[in-house]
Amino acid sequence: MGKCKKIREDDLNDIPLGLFASIIHRARMMYLNNQLKTLNVTSSQFIYLIKLYRKGGQTQEDLANHLFVDKGTVARAVKKLEDNGLICRRIDPDNRRRYLLYLTEDGTALMPDIISIIKSWEDSINEDFSKEEKERIREILKKLTIKSLNKLYDTEENLNE
Repeated sequence: MGKCKKIREDDLNDIPLGLFASIIHRARMMYLNNQLKTLNVTSSQFIYLIKLYRKGGQTQEDLANHLFVDKGTVARAVKKLEDNGLICRRIDPDNRRRYLLYLTEDGTALMPDIISIIKSWEDSINEDFSKEEKERIREILKKLTIKSLNKLYDTEENLNE
């Protein structure tokens, strides 16, 4: 996508709620891709590094379930991160048929930069909001997320009957 024009508030009057979420997500992903490229990490990969930084020893299935993405998406991202030397697999001592994922030293070394880039995005889009507004937005988005996932699961259950 080329350089974006400045958006006026009037340009967004007739946009459905879901499209707002999509626009925010795409803008964030583009920003993160641009900022993360020097680290050889993409906007679709960093979330796995964050999850493993917070809690190492997760399986690909754990990541898929917690991030609400399919196992194939996780497998591709993990393979790329492993090929780049940022994560490694270790056999689970409790179940030798499964592998646990951990950050490597190189992966851990990138985390302060990755966290700084994410914080920069968050700070820039939230700078005009009070603490109370930020908390309210977070609560509303959590509710919308739960409702969206429940709607998806209800639809999937009905389709599988």
